[in-house]
Amino acid sequence: MAFRTLDQILKADPRFGDLVVADAAGIRRLTLADHHATIENISLKSQAPPTVMHAFDRARNILLYAWFDYDLLVVGESQAFGAFELALKHRLNAAGRTERGGLGQLIDQTRKHGILPVATTVAAREMDPIEALRHMRNALAHGTSDVHTPAMAFDVATLCASAIDFVFAAKTVVAPNP
Repeated sequence: MAFRTLDQILKADPRFGDLVVADAAGIRRLTLADHHATIENISLKSQAPPTVMHAFDRARNILLYAWFDYDLLVVGESQAFGAFELALKHRLNAAGRTERGGLGQLIDQTRKHGILPVATTVAAREMDPIEALRHMRNALAHGTSDVHTPAMAFDVATLCASAIDFVFAAKTVVAPNP
C-alpha cells in the first residue's frame, strides 16, 4: 500500500474489509473492537522484567495499529521476535552469563545453560517451537516482501509470548547440558 494521505490515516486498511467473524449472531465483518480484543488476549503471563514487557507491548501496539496499515503486521512480528531476544538476554544475564550475539546464538546459549530445553531427536527438532521462532525471525530479519495475515502475525506473537513466559517461569537455572 502506498503512503497514506492525511485524510486516510484513521481509516481501516481496506484489506481488513474482507475479514469476517463467526459468532452467535452469525457471520459479520471484523471490527476494530474484534481486532483489539484478539491482541489484548496475547499477553505475557510471566514475571518478565519491565523492559521485556514493554518491548512485547510495543509489538502488540504495532499489531493494533496494523488495523490502519496492514503491512505493520510484519513489523509487529519483528518486534515480538525482538522482545523474545531481549528476554533471552535478560535471562542469561540473571543467570550470571553474559553471552552476546543474535537470536540464534542466544537460543543456543540458553539451551546450553538449561534455560530452554534441548530437542534431542530429529522429530523433536522438527516440531520444536523455539526452532520455528528462529526460522521465522531469520526469514523476516534478512529481508522479505511477504505480507502476512493477521492470523499469521497473531500466531507469531502468541508463540513469542509463550516462549518468553517459559524463559521466566523457572526462577533457577538447571545444570548446563553436557
